[in-house]
Amino acid sequence: MLKGRSLIFCKSLFRADSCPRVSLRACRNYSDHNGEYSKAEEIRIQVPYGHIAGKVWGEPNGKPILGLHGWLDNAGTHDRIAPLLPPGYRFVCIDQPGHGRSSHYPPGMHYKMSDAFTFVHLVIEHMKWDKCCIIGHSLGGGMGSWYSALFPEVVEKLVSIDLISFGAMQLQKHVRISRKSVLEAEKIRKKMASGKVPEYTFEDACGRAFMAANVMHGMGALTKESVEILMSRGLVKTENDLYTWASDLRLRIPTTFNMVQEVVEEYASKITCPHLLIKATDSTKFMTDENFDRLIKVYRHHNPNFVYRELEGGHHLHLNTPELVSPLINKFLEKTFENPDPEISQFDMV
Repeated sequence: MLKGRSLIFCKSLFRADSCPRVSLRACRNYSDHNGEYSKAEEIRIQVPYGHIAGKVWGEPNGKPILGLHGWLDNAGTHDRIAPLLPPGYRFVCIDQPGHGRSSHYPPGMHYKMSDAFTFVHLVIEHMKWDKCCIIGHSLGGGMGSWYSALFPEVVEKLVSIDLISFGAMQLQKHVRISRKSVLEAEKIRKKMASGKVPEYTFEDACGRAFMAANVMHGMGALTKESVEILMSRGLVKTENDLYTWASDLRLRIPTTFNMVQEVVEEYASKITCPHLLIKATDSTKFMTDENFDRLIKVYRHHNPNFVYRELEGGHHLHLNTPELVSPLINKFLEKTFENPDPEISQFDMV
């Protein structure tokens, strides 16, 4: 819970009148020279429970890239990567269900991890893409990785930013965590049934988001400017001319069923497309060092076109310092991979 000097300091970083202008201002210094990605187009995809919202950069006939964001973030996560892409791409960044400007699930429904793959498949089919690249950050990186394992014929290249894969949990913890999930779901159901939503000024909401990200992922995980970019889609106005969170409260319910390491490694072994993993040096691995190292070995053993890079920065390094991250992504996207012999491959870019 944010209070005292920490929250006062965070609130002082933000101005209430910055929300309507944040997205354009934050990206202005990173616009491409030919204007191909200078302006994003808003899209909506109709689904039975409402719509999926998103932002699109590039020409309609450009080579398709699907952008996926992290937990409780939104399509704005790629706002500073998009303007720096090489020419000739169509970058479609989606607000996942319950996030940003996408519809929430109907009452009584819960979000499951398996929904992510159905959601990605739905978007790709709607866009009529036979093949595409995927750029995913955090949760979006995990979604992109596992979807690439499920549908290797669809994913041409994969970029995962600061998440190697969904993490495993010790078997002895599964029952306890499942119980916690059920109890938390009931707690949130009652809270939502009350009809009360938290309301904040813009600067208060941004301050809370800033502190939460830096407490969860370490100081420096998210900058002031990056928070404003995410909050341009992550907040909605209330009747009292204040702001509340756009994300569905049910997204905070812990996963009911989890995985063991063997499952995670099996999915990792099925990723065959060129795969770039960018790891932030100042961020957690979201799993034990042992499991992380085991996954790196699995990727390298099964995929000669796996590329691992560490870059200085926090969890949202792609949003905080796109000038450091984009050159890696662009070089990877433009590189031609010819399935080198695994015995001699250095798992590296020349």
